[in-house]
Amino acid sequence: MPWTFSQRHPLDTNDFVSEAERRGCKLDLSTLRELYRHGLLAPFVVVRDSHCSDPIPLTEAEERRGWNSTRLGQLYGARAAGKLLDLSATPFNPRLPFDRTKADPRRWWNGLIYTWYQLAALPELLSLLEQRRYSLRGNVKRARVPDPNKYFVQHMARFWRVAVAATALEARYLPSLDPEWIQLSNTEIEDWERYRSNFDPVAMSELLGYPAAQIRQDADQLLLRARHIDPMGDEWSRLVRRAPASSHKGLKNAALSAMDLRVTAEILVRFYEDLASHGLAEPLPEIDPRSGWWFMHERLSFRRDTLDKNLMDLGISPHPRVVLAVEGDTEESHVPKILKLLEYSDAPELIRVLNLGGTKRDIQKLAVLAAAPLVSHKGVDGDREFWWLIKPPTCFMVAADPENFFAPNKVAETRNKAIEEIRKTLRDQKIKADDSEIQALLEIYTWNQSCYEFAHFSDDELADGIMAVHRTCDGWSRAELVAALAYWRNRKEDVKRVWESGKWDAQLGKPSGKWEYAVSKTKLAEALWPALERKIRVAITDEAEPFPEIVTVVQRAHHRAQTWRYRSFVLPAEPSDSTLQ
Repeated sequence: MPWTFSQRHPLDTNDFVSEAERRGCKLDLSTLRELYRHGLLAPFVVVRDSHCSDPIPLTEAEERRGWNSTRLGQLYGARAAGKLLDLSATPFNPRLPFDRTKADPRRWWNGLIYTWYQLAALPELLSLLEQRRYSLRGNVKRARVPDPNKYFVQHMARFWRVAVAATALEARYLPSLDPEWIQLSNTEIEDWERYRSNFDPVAMSELLGYPAAQIRQDADQLLLRARHIDPMGDEWSRLVRRAPASSHKGLKNAALSAMDLRVTAEILVRFYEDLASHGLAEPLPEIDPRSGWWFMHERLSFRRDTLDKNLMDLGISPHPRVVLAVEGDTEESHVPKILKLLEYSDAPELIRVLNLGGTKRDIQKLAVLAAAPLVSHKGVDGDREFWWLIKPPTCFMVAADPENFFAPNKVAETRNKAIEEIRKTLRDQKIKADDSEIQALLEIYTWNQSCYEFAHFSDDELADGIMAVHRTCDGWSRAELVAALAYWRNRKEDVKRVWESGKWDAQLGKPSGKWEYAVSKTKLAEALWPALERKIRVAITDEAEPFPEIVTVVQRAHHRAQTWRYRSFVLPAEPSDSTLQ
């Protein structure tokens, strides 16, 4: 499989021993050989000096990923030369070298390769290793462990099966295990996207001989074991599972082993879900966060509560990185759908959506409430003074129709007044901060037409939406409704003028009058969503097609939220060229 080991490099025996020690499991080369002898933990593959298998040429992607000086490069080279041996397909080989002898050259390597997913089996071996004894054979120290019973050997066979499957599936699922991040190694996003789109879970299940029922059972057992050995307790464990994978390096012993089990289980569950989507398995039941414990509650991707709640449970108060203020009900309805369609997280600790309720609302106090920094005390870095922040900065983003406070000739004034209110809040805290930092806390966007609906939908789309949610349309035909929409669009008015003032009457020389009842903006938003969704999907697949304006704003908000999510911040006490960092 050309993508095998592309995300997590293969482990030689020294690497495996080091990683085992991080997990509180003391191993050495003699013990690894003993575990191999008992059929409990065999090397994944071995690189031989002589021909032992059919050569498999490298793909272009593998040639880019592998280097001769790395274990991955040596693994690729051995496969291409037919020198790669699968130890699971051969009986125990007592002559398989683990230790370097005096006759071996200084740069000798035993050729043994392990996979990261074999580390998940280590907690099962701890009790057996406690019975380990050493003896001397000549000057060589040899480890011995008691003969395991057949049930334990069968139990460890489950972990071998899981390690094989997870290694094969790693490239497909591991980069996206964090709900808010794509984390790739040794490849470009474009290559991985092509691989992901061509991935066939049904064919992979058949190739591995790994049916959905077995996958589900194995995943459940891994999650149960993770809960059993995790020393952190539920509250801290839920918080740690939210952290990016790069933070796992700070874990050790049983906490790290529990994370190994959850990562491996998450890969299997994602695979199971893909098979279920192809009709090869029953879909997973909906998880009720209020119910008693269930295996799936231990998943990395399961979020019982928001981060806000998790941190509050531990006595820590969270804050959103972006408050996105939109003018009305239609935009408020569409933003969560856009986040979901773009596969962005809608977590309130990232972006919170605020409905302004119109363009006549003064945003000064809202800007202060959302974005004014909360400062604790002054710090010094060399000759540079700064203020420590109690919370990360929040950017207040406003997207509104170009009218009233947000008319083209008033936007700058509206923004300056809001910025001045933030400055005043800092002055009240006796803080004098770098003004460039304050400017980064507020952004205002206005649509290129008179209202959100006209900026994002054609007259025909609006007419179809209105007719879908209004039972009478005041007796108008569709053609009359389209004409009325075009009339108010050309006069740079809001779409609601259609039902508030009617259509243009040429004989009377004025609009024909108000409708019997108004169109519900909330219902209209639902009716218009399919048209907006189509435009977004076209823009995703066709680079020549621009994204609708609201999508551009959401993308900007999401990027800012992600950029500010896992970083540390200070507020410079004096003007400088730096930005929030």
